[in-house]
Amino acid sequence: MRPRMTPLEIQKRDFTRKWKGYDPMEVQQFLTDAAEDMELLARENAELDGRLRSLEQENEEHRERERILKQTLLSAQAASEDIREAARREADLVVREAQDSGEKLTHSALQRAAEIEKSIHELKLQRTNFRLQLQKMIELFQQVLEFDREEDDKERPLSYLTRKANKEETAG
Repeated sequence: MRPRMTPLEIQKRDFTRKWKGYDPMEVQQFLTDAAEDMELLARENAELDGRLRSLEQENEEHRERERILKQTLLSAQAASEDIREAARREADLVVREAQDSGEKLTHSALQRAAEIEKSIHELKLQRTNFRLQLQKMIELFQQVLEFDREEDDKERPLSYLTRKANKEETAG
């Protein structure tokens, strides 16, 4: 806001003289003092206007920084949420893969256990069959040995007699 009168206008102002008017020296001194005060006020006002503009500009810069910081913070929060969501999805995928792998391993282990159990059962059957065959062979060998003993027993007396007869023939 611009003042209506400047300090220079106050100093240059001339008043008309009248009989029994104010003391011209006192009026002049007052006008000089008022002009100086007004000039001082005008300078202070100009300084304050400059300072106000500077502070308004600084305030605008701060507001712009604040806006940028808010945008940056929002971007960081969004990025954080995106990273968190991606990590959650990745963790879910890892858990699913681990569960699938665990199920496959469990299935494979159960299948292998069933195969081993089947093999053990087959081996037990083979052992039982082998034992029966071995037992039959042993019985057969025992029968052969028994038969061979019986044959031996039957032949001994003949052999003995034959030898005696041969000895008598050679002696006689």
